[in-house]
Amino acid sequence: MADPHPEPLHRFQALCTSDSEQLRELAMRWLGAVRIELRNAGPFKARLNALNLETTGLAFGATSCDLVADQYPMDVVRLQIALRGRGLSCVGSQVTDIDERQFAVTPAGVPWQMVSQGGHERMTLRFNQAALTRKLTAIIGMQPKGDHGFEHAIPAHDPQARSLLRLITFVAQQLNDSTVALPRAVCRELEDAIQVAFLSASRHKYRELLDAPAPLPEFSLVRRMEDFIEASWREAITIERLVVEAGVSARSLFRAFERVRGYSPIAFAKSVRLRRARELLLSGDPAMTVAAAAATCNFVNPGHFARYYRETFGELPSMTVQRVGQ
Repeated sequence: MADPHPEPLHRFQALCTSDSEQLRELAMRWLGAVRIELRNAGPFKARLNALNLETTGLAFGATSCDLVADQYPMDVVRLQIALRGRGLSCVGSQVTDIDERQFAVTPAGVPWQMVSQGGHERMTLRFNQAALTRKLTAIIGMQPKGDHGFEHAIPAHDPQARSLLRLITFVAQQLNDSTVALPRAVCRELEDAIQVAFLSASRHKYRELLDAPAPLPEFSLVRRMEDFIEASWREAITIERLVVEAGVSARSLFRAFERVRGYSPIAFAKSVRLRRARELLLSGDPAMTVAAAAATCNFVNPGHFARYYRETFGELPSMTVQRVGQ
């Protein structure tokens, strides 16, 4: 019988062992650890599920005993979220709890220490520092100077932190449930969404600029960008790509869409893909199932696709297929 609550990313198991030396070897080879110390080991078990997207790594880890790991500097920003128990992130004299109250952020380019109590389970995201900088530049319309100045903790009760956790949980579930590799365009858009959500939830010296009023461009830009999205609907619609095409910051572009249309460029892209999916289902092609149409139009979750489709067209996609086949 299938486990109704599988581990996050269980399809991407990298380690499941009772051999402490195997854990040390993997942690040093893959995770950037220079030293691993196990305490109160007793009957020992460690688990690690992990995968890398283009510029973001996702991992689930758990150990049955207390663990201390010294980590060398890497060009990644880490976000650590406790799913069970308690851990610590130590950077110099800064010690940050990882528990139900808060997430921990470890900046790039510094040595740090990870401490886990026995039974602690966590999700860890590793963001490429350069990719985050590009994303932030696209959003605020200026090149960040120097270190981003990330604060070491994100209160878990903040609305933006809760949104970030829901998004991470959704992405991990889709990766778990998909029996085939997701299309590259889908993965890039999911990664894009996670990075934007992280920048919005974390505390850093540029955060106020994310919410500050942006210059309003010419309204004709909206029509031009709609034409671009219409022509590019099969491809990944990322923040950076929209900004390059528009020639203005993401804040300005999104403000123009909200002012002129009442929705975002991302919402418009979804509506275009729904229309394309309906055209495919109405084509009469016997090979074009609901699942095939959803995948072709970059909808990662067939259930969500069916809901969006019904909200837009007043019927489930399966009903469209039935009518065409009559």
